[in-house]
Amino acid sequence: MKRSPPPVRYLVLWLTTACNLRCTYCYRGDQPTRVLPLEVARAALELASASGLPFHVQLAGGEPTLEPGLMEAVARMVRGSNRPATLAVQTNGTLIDAHLVDLWRRFDIGVGVSVDGPPAVHERTRGNAGATFRGLALLQCAGIPVRVTTVLTGFNVLELGRLVLSMASFANVRGIGLDPVVLRGRAAGRENLVPSEVQVRTGIDILLPVLRDVNRYRRVPLRLRELDSVSRALKGGAGPRAYCHACVGEALAVHPDGTVYPCGQWAGDPGQAVGTVQGIEWGMLGRTFTDARLQGPCGECPLDGRCPGDCPSRLAANGMFRPRAMCAIYRTIADHLTRDAPAG
Repeated sequence: MKRSPPPVRYLVLWLTTACNLRCTYCYRGDQPTRVLPLEVARAALELASASGLPFHVQLAGGEPTLEPGLMEAVARMVRGSNRPATLAVQTNGTLIDAHLVDLWRRFDIGVGVSVDGPPAVHERTRGNAGATFRGLALLQCAGIPVRVTTVLTGFNVLELGRLVLSMASFANVRGIGLDPVVLRGRAAGRENLVPSEVQVRTGIDILLPVLRDVNRYRRVPLRLRELDSVSRALKGGAGPRAYCHACVGEALAVHPDGTVYPCGQWAGDPGQAVGTVQGIEWGMLGRTFTDARLQGPCGECPLDGRCPGDCPSRLAANGMFRPRAMCAIYRTIADHLTRDAPAG
């Protein structure tokens, strides 16, 4: 009997391959400029809607705000059909203006902004820091909540305390997530970009007390994604955990040429394709990350048997057996939480 394909619970739409920045570690690398055709977006949404289950649509690229008209068209497709979907955009923040703010509000589009540190650090890693921080200010004036993603490298790992202080000044920034650099695209082969375990532990040791002090004075606490993940893991029972939908074959990333991938970080790499929006190799999709597991000195860690895991694409790109930045993040947070826990 033919098996039904798995549900698509996380759909990444690359609105464009173009970007107005040139980050030193961009995983997308250099690709010819292409824009997502509406018919490809429609076909992808049909795939995600087929199961009838709720799913998430992530508008990405490239820099998706280079295509505001396309963004609105996709949002109308999602909202106009009453699909059970959430919508969000991940942006470098440099092009945010009143029109985009209005668009995101009207269509209930969540906003993620990539920020690597205070302005001087962000300028070094991404450039155009002034425009990004002006974008954050516009979103704050509009009262739109923001979650920040920080690519963790040797450039900024010791500046995490200053990152928290910079983001704490924006009342609408609700959370920060740390994404250790992925050695793909422009970062391929540049292992010096990966922070050492000592650097990571030092950076987290600096970050956590600053975050605690900041949250004493904020009406809405500033969350750290990894801190929340470790807290849940320590309170929960043992057992394997999937880091994301891609780990279990429930994610699709759609390139503007109609090719589909198991993860947005692989979009545009022909060797990693699992078909097109017209025909997906579901078996290949489900097997892609079967063996992607975060490996480290687990027996010495309080999270042994209940680790939140790591991005499978990062594990594949950075080598399965090299030291893990995410291991050091989790272990340092767990050590803080277990050390600071009240006795009894």
